[in-house]
Amino acid sequence: MSDARPFPQTTHTPQTPAFPLAFWALLVLTVVVRLGGIGRPLLGNFATKSVMYAMIARNWVEGRAGILYPTLDCLVGGKRSLHMLEFSASAYLTGGLWSVFGGSLDVWGRATSVAFSVASVALLSLLVRRWHGPSAGLGAGFVLALSPVSIIYGQNFMLDASLVFFCVATFYGLDRWLDGGRAAWLLAASLCFALLLLTKVYMLVLLLPLGAMVARSRRRTFALAACAAGAAMLPATLWCLHAWRTAAPGSPRAMHVYSSLAGNAGSYRPPDPLLWTPDFYRQLLDDLTGVILTPVGFMLLTAGFLGSRWRRHAAWLLAMVILVAALPRKFYEMNYYYMAVLPPLCVVAGLGWQVVCERLRLGRTATLGLVLLALVLSMRYAVKPAFVTPEEDRAVVAAGRAVQELTAAEEPVATMHGATIDLLYYANRPGWAIAPDTPELEAVLEACRRQGARYLVVAGPEATRAEPGALHAYTPLARGEGYRIYSLTHPDRGR
Repeated sequence: MSDARPFPQTTHTPQTPAFPLAFWALLVLTVVVRLGGIGRPLLGNFATKSVMYAMIARNWVEGRAGILYPTLDCLVGGKRSLHMLEFSASAYLTGGLWSVFGGSLDVWGRATSVAFSVASVALLSLLVRRWHGPSAGLGAGFVLALSPVSIIYGQNFMLDASLVFFCVATFYGLDRWLDGGRAAWLLAASLCFALLLLTKVYMLVLLLPLGAMVARSRRRTFALAACAAGAAMLPATLWCLHAWRTAAPGSPRAMHVYSSLAGNAGSYRPPDPLLWTPDFYRQLLDDLTGVILTPVGFMLLTAGFLGSRWRRHAAWLLAMVILVAALPRKFYEMNYYYMAVLPPLCVVAGLGWQVVCERLRLGRTATLGLVLLALVLSMRYAVKPAFVTPEEDRAVVAAGRAVQELTAAEEPVATMHGATIDLLYYANRPGWAIAPDTPELEAVLEACRRQGARYLVVAGPEATRAEPGALHAYTPLARGEGYRIYSLTHPDRGR
């Protein structure tokens, strides 16, 4: 048997409602706070990441790419380009649902993330309940459900909601097996760990806490657990080799690679100098008390360290410290990376809620007030990035539809909308996303024309202010609210 139950279960008290009722209420809350933007286009906060996975799903479903070659609409080397970074299991799941049931790919992408978010909250609550009792379980699930980053990226067409689910499911399956469960639990844990590593290979750091769980177990299962871990790492190993070979010089597909493991790994050389700057730690604290946990969640996290029960999860916390130290710039610049470290923080915050219940014995009114305060603070950080389309992005969908009416299905187009590729996605055409400040813009547009592009579609501020000098040579063919479409044929070429 595992030593997973060294702490007494917390009894049901007026401060801790019957677990099933509160558990289901928590899942409903998880869904409700994520539904506000379910029908919103994939615009705004980290739109490029969202539309990349949408492109991968769409190109796979529509037969333009195999599952082993994630493909974007951005043209590189004259063909749609390859995203040879992670294996986007969640994106392919979304694509499969879209192909079977139809409807909007954007909505399916968001709905898939919401489903993963709800499942993550459910499993984390059940897991922490097994470890520490019902009040800690509900507290951990509550902090995860209302974490602003979990709301923002837990309803977006990205991989991060699935990452949290695969992470928690791995721990849950392993815990059930170590507690005397059937071998199917170990198989489930191994499968989830494999999907986790395929999604983000840096989650290999979880071998530390998972190994600690096995080492604490009284069950003599080291060899079997090691075999399961090895089997889980095999798909990610094969994928990394495949991605590396595809992007390697001399590969027939190398000239069409948009992003790759080799390029990504080559851009980071630890230790990053950012680790020695005070600003990194200032922002880390700001994020922990704000967009990651909110002040209420951070208070519960702090309370969780008051006792000794958190030490059981020291290996998990240490693994997350190692991850942040290895990739500090990722966390500093892109807060969705914090989704990877959320689960252990929520576990300790759940212990903090248990401390509050045991020591303060809050009444129902005080508990409800704390829940409402947490909800308000969470929405304060989450509403704008999760549910509001920025004004400069609101013309993108209309601009995409307009250029579709002018072009054939596979005709390349040039797009311009800030530094993102979202306009190219909504144009539903292969082509190029060109930044307004691109050096020698006229030469770049001429290169697009020579490769078959007849039109440049511009959306956002670039379409409403004075035309850049390079665009004066082209004819505005169509205008709409917030966008313009230019003919890339010069008048002096006999147009």
